[in-house]
Amino acid sequence: MHDLDAVTSSREIKIDLSGNLMLCTCETLHFLQWMTKTNVILLNVDNYKCSYGNGSVTTLHQLSFIVKHLQLQCSSETVLIASVSVLIVCSLTVIGLAMLYRYRWRIRYWYYKRKFKAAYTTTDQGYEQMFEYDVFISYSSDDYEIARHSTMEELESKRGLRACIHERDFQPGEYIAQNISRAINSSRRTILFVSNNFLGSEWCQYELNIALMEEMNSERKVVMAVMIDDIPNKSLPVDLRHIIHAYTYLEYPKHTTDSNLNVFWNKCADFIKEG
Repeated sequence: MHDLDAVTSSREIKIDLSGNLMLCTCETLHFLQWMTKTNVILLNVDNYKCSYGNGSVTTLHQLSFIVKHLQLQCSSETVLIASVSVLIVCSLTVIGLAMLYRYRWRIRYWYYKRKFKAAYTTTDQGYEQMFEYDVFISYSSDDYEIARHSTMEELESKRGLRACIHERDFQPGEYIAQNISRAINSSRRTILFVSNNFLGSEWCQYELNIALMEEMNSERKVVMAVMIDDIPNKSLPVDLRHIIHAYTYLEYPKHTTDSNLNVFWNKCADFIKEG
């Protein structure tokens, strides 16, 4: 088309397109616009026939009107296509974010799991993981005396078990999330000391979910809850509620006599050693 226009600057060009059924669509709009502006002489242009996308046929005696109509129609289609494209992208983004949120614990678990190489030993039943610790103790720092101090004395000093306690055993310089994942992966069991302080701690919730992921993927019993406070069932996270309903849990003695505490810590030790 540009070549023809260039030629008309030096001589007259005539073209007769009679007998050719043209298309009046967005794809041919540029050609139709050229027909309204070109210096090329289009013979019998009023008799040219044009077919719309819906199959209807018209002549081009009102070519300028047809071009304006198509410009409006095509711009609307462009806006529609752009809107639909944006909607699809937004929908996929929302779905993607929803999937990431739903599987956030699984993603975090496997992200740190791949950095941790567990050691194994051979037994009569096959391969068994060797654990650096017997138990990982999950607790809020506000419950320090009950959880850490008592654990070190009752489980380690008196019962000869090796506990992983974050203030003492986490590796300095590593991300907290990585330390937690490493501790749970390298411990045979995880005991959650559940209190109102525990529920209000973001890191305690992280430890809870990573321990549940370890239990699900290792297919071994990992988690036990110890209830320090009386907490209404409806106030518990769904996953923690499931642990309490599905498994045996312990209540920390309200009356901390030597006899009650001895029974309690013996039960904790039995859970850690079982299986």
